[in-house]
Amino acid sequence: MTILQHCSRLRGLNGVSKPQWESFNWDAINATEQFEFHPCFGDFQCAKLKVPLDYFNGTHPNSSASIAIAKLPAQVPIDDPRYAGPMLINPGGPGGSGISLALMQAHNLRTVVGPSHSETGDKSEGKHYDILGFDPRGIGFTEPKAYCMPDNPSSWSWRLRETTEGILGSSDAALGRLWSMSHAYGQSCKQHSGADGSPDIKQYMSTASVARDMLEVAEKHAEWVADKSKQLAQQGLAFSRIAGSEPFAETQTIYKRGEVKLIYAGFSYGTYLGSTFAAMFPDRVGRLYLDGVVNAHDYNNGLAQGSLIDTEKDMKSFYTFCALAGAEVCPLATPTASIEDIEQRTQRIIKSLYHNPITLNTEDGPEIFTYSDLKSIIFSSLYIPAEVFPGLAQILLAVETRSGPVLDAIAKALRISHVYTCPVLGSPAMQPIYFDVSLDAILCGDGPPINDLDVKSMEEYWQLLEGISPSAAGIWSMLRMKCAAWQIRPLMSFGRDELLHGNTSHPILFVSSTADPVTPLRSARIMSSKYPGSRVLVQDSAGHCALSTPTACTINAIKNYFQTGELPELDTVCIPPTSPWSLNSTDPKSPFYDPSLGQAVFLAEDSMEEEMEAARGLQSWAASHLGFGRSHLGPRVADMMGALRAYSSGEKTLKDEL
Repeated sequence: MTILQHCSRLRGLNGVSKPQWESFNWDAINATEQFEFHPCFGDFQCAKLKVPLDYFNGTHPNSSASIAIAKLPAQVPIDDPRYAGPMLINPGGPGGSGISLALMQAHNLRTVVGPSHSETGDKSEGKHYDILGFDPRGIGFTEPKAYCMPDNPSSWSWRLRETTEGILGSSDAALGRLWSMSHAYGQSCKQHSGADGSPDIKQYMSTASVARDMLEVAEKHAEWVADKSKQLAQQGLAFSRIAGSEPFAETQTIYKRGEVKLIYAGFSYGTYLGSTFAAMFPDRVGRLYLDGVVNAHDYNNGLAQGSLIDTEKDMKSFYTFCALAGAEVCPLATPTASIEDIEQRTQRIIKSLYHNPITLNTEDGPEIFTYSDLKSIIFSSLYIPAEVFPGLAQILLAVETRSGPVLDAIAKALRISHVYTCPVLGSPAMQPIYFDVSLDAILCGDGPPINDLDVKSMEEYWQLLEGISPSAAGIWSMLRMKCAAWQIRPLMSFGRDELLHGNTSHPILFVSSTADPVTPLRSARIMSSKYPGSRVLVQDSAGHCALSTPTACTINAIKNYFQTGELPELDTVCIPPTSPWSLNSTDPKSPFYDPSLGQAVFLAEDSMEEEMEAARGLQSWAASHLGFGRSHLGPRVADMMGALRAYSSGEKTLKDEL
């Protein structure tokens, strides 16, 4: 399945039809040193920007990278005073495709950061932004691509072999087998890299290199705008002479290299990329919105345990919300069940699969649902609880009873994730959705080399994480195992702690939830302390990134930041609806804590109807990509969870939804 086919299946894609998605051929456009945009994907514009392979060391001076870009233009012309330039976006990962995010959510992002509905007329003074998604080095449509195996079927098959072994703790043999598989993969990848004598892109994929690419994109785009503005001005002057009208008032954008400011929105790992840019080029910061903040110290030093300090708080919210919702809406609750009762019941259900997976069957073949599958679904659910906790409760009940239509939905999701279909009759080749090379190259390359780690030390680290977060440890600790086996080092890194700070030309807006499963609030506060004048906007919710539970308070603060440059008041706290099981209620107001008043006040949502609708679209994207994008079961499970929400609320039958 190609990235674009996968995206088109997930969403309606803002009116872009499937034939339009499939009709654009990236190979038909050339990479150029100056921007040359081509119409693509409906109302998007695409380009490939040629950049140096190595900015910093001068290796392979005749080699370059081709950065693939998809841009949704602003709703005003580039010579309009309200035009504010491109906002670059990164979805996280590491290894996420910015083009995928743009094609799915650029319209929604443009609504969130653009002028409010009441200010979109010709006389408004609001700022209008392009939304520019790019695939970082080695990823997606950017070339050269990062590979560790010769073809997609080999990569897919190896991935299936790894996931079949399960997560750490799924058996007494899992640690040893996964350790050996990771090291076999790492050694093979090193041997495969540069085997033909060409430079290996995996040595040039560090976050520092991508940050430098972002600066180049901003520079080249500003130069393109200036050239186009000059052309428009000359055309207007010529027209006024021919028509004999009043002289045309020539206005054009003046471009000066070295003065362009970056406008950027980054999520999850994208916040580390944004923080790195701000440290490398502090005088080039225009607007930086960073949501779901990575602690650079933990990331740079391989201390992934710091990511999990709020994970169990998130898991606890599942038990709490279910108990408060009651037996009528949460199937794990009973009229007398306490929070502890639901927690114990959930853990019994999980353990029931340890030795006895559920046998499943579909018209396409057999499946089983394992302990590792359920643990992966639970961990992924913590990324987006507002969207999927009701569905998680349905799955847990189905596992407990080992019956019901929910198991049919699980079987379909597993089948799609486990089967690789070879292209036939000229159909496009399928691409593994969870291609791990970019994750390993960036994450392991940015951090310190840990090839001296042995299996005993690995087990001690895993047990350390078990003590912090039993919900995540068996999955999250595998990142360290991958890096222990990774043998390719980047030629440029900017990860030293003493360098990651900066007095930026415009203050950064950090945003964090209070119960984020992998980027805790503590991380946002630490990072904010490194950038004078920056601010942390807190949203009192569970989930990864604030957009996992959008509130009018948070969306209004983000919009105000991009429109005016102003930060929210210090100690502002946005407050979402009380429970995932109550999100279908229509409350016209959104509360937030106003520090100037010392109390909670309400922000009317009716004036932000379009923005909130856009934010809910971003929430759905977060479910598929920030959450289940990390799960080996994939975004198909996110679709299934959405169906289960409608099913559990009585809106539709499960058959209708699936």
